[in-house]
Amino acid sequence: MSELCWISLQVADLPRARFFWRDVIGLPEQSAAPEWVELTLRPGLALALHPAFHPPALNRRGYDRGGAMLGIRVDDLAAKIRLVEQHGGRALGAPHEVPGGRAQDFECPDGYVFELAQYI
Repeated sequence: MSELCWISLQVADLPRARFFWRDVIGLPEQSAAPEWVELTLRPGLALALHPAFHPPALNRRGYDRGGAMLGIRVDDLAAKIRLVEQHGGRALGAPHEVPGGRAQDFECPDGYVFELAQYI
């Protein structure tokens, strides 16, 4: 059996990334070590944060970086948008309709793209 157990992000500043994903986005912390933090995306699936082992990988930001995009369901999109923007997240366009709700793309302080979605 094969099962996805974590998604890993290389970050420039681990304490800042930990604060952003845990306290701003609201992902529960499941474990932490000096060079590795795991936050729960859902039972059995973690978002792992660790210092960049190849710093040039962080040179491109937003959509130019490519790769996977995290989609995170929220209860109150407008409130979460304000919180994300207050803490270094950058909106990549306006909120838009998605099947069953609304969503908005952002770039986190480390340049990764993620989408917040509220479903009705």
